[in-house]
Amino acid sequence: MKKVSRVQSFVQWSLVLLLSLVYIYPLYMLLVFSFKKNENMFSSAFGLDGGFHLSNYVEAWTRSNFEVALLNSGVISITSVLVMIMFGAMASYPLARRIGRLSSFLSLFFVAGLIVPMQLNLIPLFQMMIGLNLNHSKLGVILLYITFGLPLTIFLFTGFMRSLPRELEEAGQIDGSSPTGIFFRILLPLLKPVASSVFILQFLHIWNDFFLPVVFLNTDKLRTVQVAVYSFAGRYSNDWSHMFPMIVICVAPVMLLYIFLQRFIISGIMSGAVKG
Repeated sequence: MKKVSRVQSFVQWSLVLLLSLVYIYPLYMLLVFSFKKNENMFSSAFGLDGGFHLSNYVEAWTRSNFEVALLNSGVISITSVLVMIMFGAMASYPLARRIGRLSSFLSLFFVAGLIVPMQLNLIPLFQMMIGLNLNHSKLGVILLYITFGLPLTIFLFTGFMRSLPRELEEAGQIDGSSPTGIFFRILLPLLKPVASSVFILQFLHIWNDFFLPVVFLNTDKLRTVQVAVYSFAGRYSNDWSHMFPMIVICVAPVMLLYIFLQRFIISGIMSGAVKG
């Protein structure tokens, strides 16, 4: 039995090591390329032929006006996610607690929003944004992200809300709390695991999204980090020595956020999925 367990342990650790290499390799290549000049970019895939050029980061940051793009992405991502979490949490409360045809219909209605891709609605969305004077506006893009992110947010919050015992609300009612007070004082603090999961998932999506910013925010003052990175791509050639440093800067905040909050992802999603 000990030999079998040792073999299983060896196989498991070998698979973990192999998968780790698969994920670490692209990050390593990204870092190596970010310190190279264009003329040395493909001379050696693993080495730093031509020297270690930290100036790539400074030049790319200055040329792309990246601090503006970083601020725009941060404002759009954080504002969209926070509003999304609040609306999703409030909508999930009646959907999870009330039993009836209307509640079931609304739940299916929100889930159906996951089926329709954002790109399918581009033309009517563009016309609507122009009609509301929200084109080339951060507010307009924030509203779009909230709209298209709410179905998944409500779905996750509703599943988690159903796993919470009703006795908590009954105790609040006995103490004289209103439904609003029960939600904000008792239930909302218990939603931290699923709220963290939603924050990570939606923040990653919005931060990495290229489609909406390039359509609605394609100006120098409103561009996001993804559009700023794309500015180094030309029709006939790409400025790799400045593009790769900007990709590293784009990836770094997302990786740090995921590292610090990764333990909430599975717990937040699985709690509602298993018990709901």
